[in-house]
Amino acid sequence: MSNKSCFYCIHFKPNIHYPFLGLCTIKDKNIVERVEICDSYRGSSLEELKKVLKTQGWLYCLTCRKTIVDEEELEEHVREHVVISGVIIDEAVPEEAPSGD
Repeated sequence: MSNKSCFYCIHFKPNIHYPFLGLCTIKDKNIVERVEICDSYRGSSLEELKKVLKTQGWLYCLTCRKTIVDEEELEEHVREHVVISGVIIDEAVPEEAPSGD
């Protein structure tokens, strides 16, 4: 899979429950992850993620669904996991999910 899609852009914040849906923080609009990238694409390299970690204080690993709070942890996760700069939490999803009652 190519690492050039919205999913791998530092500006894309996926929905925590549906990661192919998310928010482009540059365009400030909801989008479905696309393979075609825009002119604002900036890959989420280790260096970019370290910058975000320093300013924001946390990152998120989509693979194992854990919050990352230090560089050592980041370096372990980034080798084989998808680490992103943030997520969108849709509070309505749990309410809409069938409860099995």
